[in-house]
Amino acid sequence: MNLANSRATIGLTTKATPTSTAVNGSVQLGDNPQTITFPDANVGYSVRAFFAAGAPTFALALTTGHSTGSTAFVTGVAQVETATAAGTATGSGDITVTVTSAGMAGSPLAVTVPILITDTAATWATKVRTALAANATIAARFTVSGTTTAIILTRKPGQVLTDGVNTVNLFVATDATLNIGIAAGTTGITTAATSANTTAGTVTSGVYVLDGNGEDFEGVAIPTCVPKAVLFANGGTTALEIDGGGTLANLDIEGGSSILFAGGNVLTGETALTIVGSSTYLTVTVLAQA
Repeated sequence: MNLANSRATIGLTTKATPTSTAVNGSVQLGDNPQTITFPDANVGYSVRAFFAAGAPTFALALTTGHSTGSTAFVTGVAQVETATAAGTATGSGDITVTVTSAGMAGSPLAVTVPILITDTAATWATKVRTALAANATIAARFTVSGTTTAIILTRKPGQVLTDGVNTVNLFVATDATLNIGIAAGTTGITTAATSANTTAGTVTSGVYVLDGNGEDFEGVAIPTCVPKAVLFANGGTTALEIDGGGTLANLDIEGGSSILFAGGNVLTGETALTIVGSSTYLTVTVLAQA
């Protein structure tokens, strides 16, 4: 690689203002930032990984940039539940649509929907969809959709991970209790106590790796190299645990923090790292010498 001006800047400083009587000015705590240069560095690469729920493992070979051996990523699938409206209203009045979902506040949650005499199934189904989407509790958990007589609830991801550019949806398992029940009241439409599980939910799992295939940002294979400086930047809110043996064994990187290791003596023996996380993401940047 054609690298220039490779360096690391390390330091923490803050200004403290004394509060004692008759004491003025400020005091600097900490040393001025220290710059470490790496004139012999001729390899540089960066890898980003998103960790789904369940503490999957990200295995990174620092000497090659390969992430083979990481827990395979499963995209996951959103659960879809469908109720089908039937019957034309023979009288005006309220129907009750009851949404049941494990863990949802107020479940089973009844929503009252006023309809009019002669409303066809497609007409009052539209009113049901509007009412469900307007309910804050239901809308927080489901996307409401459908056309004609279909009333569809699609489960939203339990969490969304994003670094501002890339996004990973963490879908949850099928909720066996999920149901959309329709009670006709005095309107004359067809009562439907149960709905259909159109699509089963699948949990998002494993590690979604960006790069980490042994190539640099230009797609050039990374030669076997000796790491000189490594920056671990955890952009998520959950702690990551790095277990590489030696000086880096069982090191926790708390959510939203970064840790830099610079200098060959710090990384002695650290050629492969195992990183475990859950519902978070990590960026690893490496400067090395081939």
